[in-house]
Amino acid sequence: MTQPLYPTDSYLQSFSTSVSGAFPEEHAVTLDQTAFYPGGGGQPCDLGQLIAPGVIYPVVKAKKINGEHWHFIDPESPLPEVGKVLQGQIDWMRRYQLMRTHTALHVLCGVVFRDYGALVTGGDMDPLQGRMDFEF
Repeated sequence: MTQPLYPTDSYLQSFSTSVSGAFPEEHAVTLDQTAFYPGGGGQPCDLGQLIAPGVIYPVVKAKKINGEHWHFIDPESPLPEVGKVLQGQIDWMRRYQLMRTHTALHVLCGVVFRDYGALVTGGDMDPLQGRMDFEF
């Protein structure tokens, strides 16, 4: 089971890890620990790369499936083998923009509730832009 690092340090940009499982049919791997946020609640997943000497594995999607963190590797890249030690690198600019957007949406939610008593019914976000639906 992957140890998630993002709940305790959302500013973590790189980390050491090893491949704990490989899923060639999905072109994905699981890791012993990860700082890649898998997405959820309208918030997109992190992107980035896994790095080994001489090889870069682009992470094009991260997702939590049945309690396990999956890291989907660009199909044009090889899949790292189980046991391989890697350095994970979060796309920090994207992560930080999502963090700023996430905070702004919470502020908007609070203001709309305070001023209009309206609750959020849905939303979506991308780096530096978002949408919120309210029940007026």
